[in-house]
Amino acid sequence: MKKIKIIIAVLSAICLSHPAMAQQGTLKLDLNYNYSLPEGGFKSGLVNDNSSRGFMGALMYSFSDKLSAGLAFGYQDYYQKYPRAVYSTSKTQDISAVLTNSIQQTPLLLKAKYFPLTASYLKPYISLGAGANVIQFDQYLGEFGGGQTNVGFRTQGGLGLLIPFSKFSSSGVNLGANYDYAPYNKFGYSNLNSLNIQAGVTINMR
Repeated sequence: MKKIKIIIAVLSAICLSHPAMAQQGTLKLDLNYNYSLPEGGFKSGLVNDNSSRGFMGALMYSFSDKLSAGLAFGYQDYYQKYPRAVYSTSKTQDISAVLTNSIQQTPLLLKAKYFPLTASYLKPYISLGAGANVIQFDQYLGEFGGGQTNVGFRTQGGLGLLIPFSKFSSSGVNLGANYDYAPYNKFGYSNLNSLNIQAGVTINMR
């Protein structure tokens, strides 16, 4: 909880650090396809397969040419079916079955982007986000099992590149990658961390 408060405080300070320039800002919508690679205990304990079923979006306000901040949202669907094996369900009972894990993550984050090279045509950026992560976890041994929904913490850091549609356009093609830290202390698992690769567009709303 202390880490959450510190990160949110940092993001809030960034968002409020340029009040004099707020009237000159623009509102932008990021829409990205998201390809996700499970990492660490997530990959070794729950899902080996990468997920191609996801997206990330964000509504960002530009406080200056260098800084924007706003609200990010997304969805990612992970699925893994393991071959039939023998599993212990208690000290005295084993079962031979196919194990299926189905996990959906829906993050809702405060996010900030920093563009260090505003004079160049290509605009690289650094991003930081933190907030909530809604997790739906379903696990089945054969036809037996069930699911549980939890809300956890999630933070991410990333690098990206905005390629404007034209020299004077603030809209363009967006390419990026980020690492998401997502604790998950349920059923003996510790995290749902992932490396994500993104491609999409940034649209100037006004």
